[in-house]
Formats: sequence, structure tokens, C-alpha cells
Amino acid sequence: MERKTNKVLVLIALLLIPSFVVTAQKKDLAYYQCAFFESYRKGDMTPWLGLIAEMERAKSQDLVWQTEMVKAMYGLVGYELGAKNKDLARVYVNKADVYLEKLLKDHPNNAKLHSLSGAFYGYKIALSFYKAPFFGPKSLSHIEKSIELDPAEPMGYIEKANSYLYRPAAFGGDKDVALSLYRKALKLMETRSNLTCNWQHLLLRAFILKTLYETKRDAEAKLFLSEMEKDYGSMEWIKQFVGSKLIDEK
Repeated sequence: MERKTNKVLVLIALLLIPSFVVTAQKKDLAYYQCAFFESYRKGDMTPWLGLIAEMERAKSQDLVWQTEMVKAMYGLVGYELGAKNKDLARVYVNKADVYLEKLLKDHPNNAKLHSLSGAFYGYKIALSFYKAPFFGPKSLSHIEKSIELDPAEPMGYIEKANSYLYRPAAFGGDKDVALSLYRKALKLMETRSNLTCNWQHLLLRAFILKTLYETKRDAEAKLFLSEMEKDYGSMEWIKQFVGSKLIDEK
């Protein structure tokens, strides 16, 4: 009787194994968010290409999934532009274009999508500066639309701040205005967003640190960097992001 019971239990276990394997193999959105965050925190963007490819292969039609995937492309393009890898950056700008065109058609009043669209127009300018007179107004239009649709969504303010930070002063650039907008975005993000595995929160703080140094707020910048290191540990990449001269000379 005992042997028969053991055989039944073994059979049940064998039948359940496939379902356990499927569950183990399925990667939800939280998995990808944490994978992107850990990679970003370490300053190693190598896994992002594979992670984005996995998300694309899932062919999810879920709005949140697709928005996070496009956000990851946004993060990757920013990194590749900083690393002077324009060809790879252009690949992901084109990919994001396809997703954003469809997503905005289906969700025309989504503030996050408009902010992302504004950001990618900014990237197009970085790839081809002579197109700035054409893409610049489109970028700003999407950013303003994002803020109009949802004044409590931080992404619109982040992109508006970026436009002030990276625009030449002759064309309206203003780092003090950028800093004010970044701070507004940070306050909104820390009030409204889930900060667990949020790589965009880390990026926003890095932008604030960069702008603090660039506006000669050195004492505040050192304190801000210290707070970041308490939260994230040592970040060797931050010097390259901010500018090693700005940090080392202070």
C-alpha cells in the first residue's frame, strides 16, 4: 500500500514539473525592471540589448509593458550617444519610433508616451543636429503636451529640463531652469512612483548631480553625491556621466 502511494506521489510530481518550469521561465515586468536597474546601478549596460530583445519577443500588447520597453530603449539610446555609438543609438531610435507611433495612435492622451516621444525627437537632433529646426519644435510640443495632460507625471518635467540643460544658451538653454525642473520631477517621482528597481529615479538623481556641479553648487553637489552613494553604493560611472573634471577638481 505504501509503495502504491509513493508511486502516485511521484506521478503527481512529474505531472506538476512542466507547470513549475513554465512558471520559472516566465519573466514578468518586475523581473525586467530590476534587471535594468541593477545593470544601470553597476554602470554595465551590456545586458540591456538582450533584455530589450526578450521583451520584444514576448509580443505583449499590454500598454505598461510596451511603455517600459520603450523607456528601456530611451535609456539605452542615451547611454550609446554618450559613448559615441551613434549607429547603435540610431537603431533603437528607429525601433522606438515604430512603437511610439502605434501607441500614441491608440493612447493619444497618455502623458508618458508624449514625454517619450519628445525625448526621442531630442535624440534625433543629437544624431543629426542640422534637423534641429524641424525636430526641436516637435520635441517641445510633445513635452508640453505631456505636462498639460498630467501635471503630476514627472517624465514631462525631466524632458523639459533636459531641453534646457542641453540647448545652447543662445537658443534658450538655461541650467538653472533645468535644475529647478529636475527637482520638481524628483519630488513628484518620490511622491507618486514606485521607487523599487526604478532606474529612471537613479538617472534623474544623476542629472541633478550633474547640473549642481555645472551651476557651481559644489557643496550641495558633494552632499547629494554622498546621499546617492548611501542608497546605491559606489558608482564609478557617475564621474563619466557628470564629467570627471567637475568632480575631481572640487
